[in-house]
Amino acid sequence: MIQLQTPQTPSHLKIGFFGETGSGKTFTAAKVLSQFIKRYCPKKQLAFFDTEPAAGYVKDMVKEISGNDLLAIHSRSFSDLLEFAEICSKGGHVALLDSATHPWRALVADYLAAKASRLPQADRNRVSLSLKDWGPIKEMWGQFSERYCYDPIHWCLNGREGDKWDQVENDEGDKEMQKVGVKMKTETETGYEPSLLIQMKLIDNKHYAFVVKDRFNVLTGQMSGPDPDIEFFMPYIEKLDLKAQPASLNKSDPIFVPKNGPSWDQIKDARVAILENIKDDILLAYSGQTAQEKKAKVEALRGAFGTSAWTELESDMKKYPMNVLVKGRTKLAEILTKKGE
Repeated sequence: MIQLQTPQTPSHLKIGFFGETGSGKTFTAAKVLSQFIKRYCPKKQLAFFDTEPAAGYVKDMVKEISGNDLLAIHSRSFSDLLEFAEICSKGGHVALLDSATHPWRALVADYLAAKASRLPQADRNRVSLSLKDWGPIKEMWGQFSERYCYDPIHWCLNGREGDKWDQVENDEGDKEMQKVGVKMKTETETGYEPSLLIQMKLIDNKHYAFVVKDRFNVLTGQMSGPDPDIEFFMPYIEKLDLKAQPASLNKSDPIFVPKNGPSWDQIKDARVAILENIKDDILLAYSGQTAQEKKAKVEALRGAFGTSAWTELESDMKKYPMNVLVKGRTKLAEILTKKGE
């Protein structure tokens, strides 16, 4: 049973930067986090999940400002990102991911490679993601999103800038796709998770920060002066209760309760097994390669399953589910028995 209670003021900094190449994302994030460490948690170290790599360019600045050495891992792997989050949580580090775009792309690529590996060799180069594939990919990415939001550590998430598109009605009343804004180039919902989201801009060779979102609504829509530091973000930071207990995610019982029964992998393995048996049944009855025997194999398959296309039997699981294959094999046995009489 859930319990309602007075919400706590957020206790940890959850910030995000995005922008075009050269807009100052990495430098500004590293500088602001180092200043945050010096002012509020001087014993902590900044841990950098570095995908570009860029940590080597800011390590001296981090040491000079925070007084502590920068920690870094150079990787684009999503599994490494989850391990990085665990290390930061246990070690109490201040975490910087730069950029989230790369682990997201790596996760999608890993899924695509796994999907291709289950296809015949000739079809692997043509594999693509369908609508149903995005569910498990987003669910996997959600493991990181949950850690970013709820782990009791200060987190900064950087990402590249991408275009936001939508259908817009033109002067003639027709709908057309137009660019309507910009967003962080990563999983669609990631930009919603930072409580303070900053778009970095390069104007006249100087870096500026534009506050896209501030959940306290004290900085939303404001633009910093050139080369911003922690002072620009202080109206937001001062509203955090850095000594409070972090919010926790309520874990409830699932609505859909799993039932006993075969898993999807078990169903696929059973299909492979019965198809191999069907193939062997025909081979035992017609072991030769004469034109007459080839014709007899085709007639037997069509008589039992309504098709002689083996690829159709293997791939069309909707038309040929397990029960249809079982019945078809029984019918095939009758056909082959009559052939031997």
